[in-house]
Amino acid sequence: MASDDTSGLYSNNQIGFTGYPAISGPFDVGNTITLAGSGPLSLETVDLFGYAGGASTAPFPTVEVDLYAGTDPNTGTLLGSATANLIGNGWAPVILNFNGLPLATNTLTFIVSLPGNNGSYDGSFVNWQQFTAVTGGPTIGSGDGVMWYGTAPGNFILDTTFAEATGAQSNYLAVRLNTVPTPESGAVSLLVTMLTGLGGLVVAFRKKLA
Repeated sequence: MASDDTSGLYSNNQIGFTGYPAISGPFDVGNTITLAGSGPLSLETVDLFGYAGGASTAPFPTVEVDLYAGTDPNTGTLLGSATANLIGNGWAPVILNFNGLPLATNTLTFIVSLPGNNGSYDGSFVNWQQFTAVTGGPTIGSGDGVMWYGTAPGNFILDTTFAEATGAQSNYLAVRLNTVPTPESGAVSLLVTMLTGLGGLVVAFRKKLA
């Protein structure tokens, strides 16, 4: 969804993590998406696109992404989480490493949060403004065009108006999920090395898994 900081696509196209009238204080935001492709997938990284302002020295605050199975983070199984530091000011693409996390489903809900941040945009925190997608929907995969707001499973709320009413161009966050096919596990090749008094004997065989 994103190209680079010189494209101009994301000017005045941000959503913060505070100000939603139904929630007192800072909140988390996210989308439900269906990944492109068929068959089981594994998640390598999640790329977020936003703007950081505030602290330029350690300790740096963090951004977190939580992944839930299915279309509802209130009831879906937590598949995995990752965090990354937010450093400096200005255009701040952030990469969160999920290390090949196997995904139980290709339809999932991701939630972006700023753990420990008070939600304000000031010099005491890097308040990371999440860009929203200007395309009106995912360029790869699909989504339902609704944004989640909340602070924890059980109180996430669906809303189609708040983001655009506060300056965002869509209800989709500018996020890229990078996946690879999950390797087949039907057969495994084993290599056994046996040491004898006469030297090394290598025996290779295949073991069919049930």
